[in-house]
Amino acid sequence: MTTLKEKGLVLAVHPTTRGFGWVLFEGSMSAVDWGIASSKRASNARLLARFERLLRRYEPAALVLEEFEGQTRKVDRIQRLCRGMVHLAACAGMETPAYHRRVIRTVFASVGASTRYEIAQAIAQRIDALSHRMPRCRRVWEKPDHRQSLFDAAALAVTYFAFNERY
Repeated sequence: MTTLKEKGLVLAVHPTTRGFGWVLFEGSMSAVDWGIASSKRASNARLLARFERLLRRYEPAALVLEEFEGQTRKVDRIQRLCRGMVHLAACAGMETPAYHRRVIRTVFASVGASTRYEIAQAIAQRIDALSHRMPRCRRVWEKPDHRQSLFDAAALAVTYFAFNERY
C-alpha cells in the first residue's frame, strides 16, 4: 500500500489575519482536501498546532507558500507564522517553495486572470470541488471574504505545478 507521502501530495497554505486557508493537491488540478483554519485571537501557537496536525495527517511532500520575506506587505505576525510553518515543514523533510504574487499572476495570465478574484474564478472553473466556495467579488472598502484564502492557496499550488513538470 502506498503512503500519502509517496503519492507526492502538495499542501498549499495562504495565511490571513485570522488564520490560514489550505488546499491539498495530488496533481495540478486535483484537489484532495481543503479547509480554513481560524483562531479568534489569531494566535500563532494555535494556528501552528493546527498546521502541524495537517502535516501529520497527510504527510505532504511539499509545502507551498506565498513569498513572505523582503518586499511584501505581510504583517510581522503573519511572517512569524510563515517562518514557523516553513520550520515545521523543513523538519519533516518537505520542500518549501515560496512564490511572489507577480509569479502567480504570470502563471494565470495565460487564462486572462490577473486579480485575486479573477484567479479565483479561473480556479473555480477548473476545479469543480472548490466552485461552491467561490466568494463574491469584494468591494474596495470591504474586508476580504475568508473563503478567498482557499483560492489563494489553490493558486499557489497551481503555480507550483506549473514550475514542476513532474506532474
